[in-house]
Amino acid sequence: MIKVECYPVGELSANMFLVLDDEQGLCFAVDTGAPSPEAEKRIDSFGTDKLKYILLTHGHFDHIGNTAAMKRKYPNVKIVIGEGDSVFTNNDSLNLAGHFPGIYVEHFNADIIVNESSVLSFGNKKITVMETPGHTRGGVCYRFEDMLFTGDTIISGTTGRMDFPTGDSRAMLESAKRIAALEGNLKLFCGHGNATTLDFERKYNYAMGNITYDDLY
Repeated sequence: MIKVECYPVGELSANMFLVLDDEQGLCFAVDTGAPSPEAEKRIDSFGTDKLKYILLTHGHFDHIGNTAAMKRKYPNVKIVIGEGDSVFTNNDSLNLAGHFPGIYVEHFNADIIVNESSVLSFGNKKITVMETPGHTRGGVCYRFEDMLFTGDTIISGTTGRMDFPTGDSRAMLESAKRIAALEGNLKLFCGHGNATTLDFERKYNYAMGNITYDDLY
């Protein structure tokens, strides 16, 4: 049985996800942006050696800020990030920590750099990668089973901001339309806010082409 648990963390309530596969006895985390004692307690109860990956959807501080500390606590875990954002982990201008007083990101290097169609082994299952630039140049989504972890590419009904360094509105719309074209009604786990479904976003998300910005205001 696969369980997905959500832990909003940090000042911006970025979603950290734990995906626990009881059948395989393995788990992975998505976007470790700030400390979560509850999430770490859950990992520890599942097995400290069972955390295989920390998957980073993009390089902003609210999604990567606790990653170095997690690597120290779980040294066997592999940190994964998209190629275009791989330098964000050591650059406070790009990860935005330098733009917000009081924000600190401990620098680190990812273990695995991914791009379009990269495949990560997860026991006898697979995690696939989809490049989705727009919020950042190296943003990615991770697909596992019938789930898609979208980071700040898709937030229910909308998208992430595109006015930060390396953001690109045209790229974002292309990324959203590519997600819309995926087969089936995937469960979407977003970087902020509630989970949603692909059918819902196809119908109501302006970036997927069904309504316009003017319809929102």
